[in-house]
Amino acid sequence: MTENVEKTALARLKERLPSDNSAALVMSPLSLRFLCGFDVESGILLASKEVSTMFVPQKYVGLYKNKSTELEISALDSGGQMLDILIKYGIKRVYIEANKMTVSEYNVIKEQLHYARLDVTNALDNVLLELRSVKSAEELAAVTNAQKICDRVYDRLLGSLRRGMSERQIASMLSFYLMKFGSEGEAVPMTVLSGENTSDLSLKPGERQITDGDLLILEFGARWHGYCAKMCRTVAVGNVDLKRENAYNAVSCAIQDGLRALRTGVGSKVADSVARATLNAWDVDKYCVTTFAHGIGLEPVEPPYLGRGGSVSLKSSTALFAKVGVSVPGRYGVKIGDMAVLTDIGCTNLTKATKSFVHI
Repeated sequence: MTENVEKTALARLKERLPSDNSAALVMSPLSLRFLCGFDVESGILLASKEVSTMFVPQKYVGLYKNKSTELEISALDSGGQMLDILIKYGIKRVYIEANKMTVSEYNVIKEQLHYARLDVTNALDNVLLELRSVKSAEELAAVTNAQKICDRVYDRLLGSLRRGMSERQIASMLSFYLMKFGSEGEAVPMTVLSGENTSDLSLKPGERQITDGDLLILEFGARWHGYCAKMCRTVAVGNVDLKRENAYNAVSCAIQDGLRALRTGVGSKVADSVARATLNAWDVDKYCVTTFAHGIGLEPVEPPYLGRGGSVSLKSSTALFAKVGVSVPGRYGVKIGDMAVLTDIGCTNLTKATKSFVHI
């Protein structure tokens, strides 16, 4: 089923409710941000096909009324207000975010909404994730702006890197440049690894200093209006040996081939297979340590997941972080990652930084 992203996220959620006597109860800040289009403090959204009411503390009522024309905003005095809505509209089944609600929250809601049955399956969580995977024009604009910040940061950093700098120093520079160029924070934990450390992407930036012959992996992300983008590049410090250069060229070719295989309607494991075939042609596929891509948006890692086990059909307007990485244990690693948006005829690469081998 193709999502109509011209409709609001809330309207699309209401369409997915199975009947007139069912409703969704949303409390998590992330889901409220998605459905409302703005950050919500201590809110509870009750949405059925006929009514959409968000209950918030009294001090926020005026603020949120000015931000939304789609929702009725009410001050939350007690659960009796929500119960009244259930009775008025004959709502007998309420879907909750089972993966995000605590046991204590569940017990309180269950007591307050005793008129209806609470659905504690993952049905609502799964629908929300599916809706979030297809981005509206406004969401894609936010992702694009976040990636523009990443590109600016990378360009500035390349002009600042010097031999003898530690991984930790470089990570601090990345963090500073992200703030300088307008990011709302670090979208992902910073990866700055050099030399033999590049063979283990689970490591954190340490005191190792970059030196001639090193590979240097840089992975970082930005946020813009709540939405994430990230990128990864591997650069050479001075000259590197032929094996490291070949590994870089293999990864660069593999991610470009994988990106060319992306388009709406293609199975989620196709691009991964294409990228691995390219690595195989370079005789480095046995060192591959990544699946090809995953969704990105309000969270840095979201569905869909594009790998060997993928079975979903890709949809237009899905934002992806595509990446290819190889690791020769204890010696070196290479990783490249780009932001892309699926279209009917292919994908749009949002990452402008070169994938040619950069030497500093």
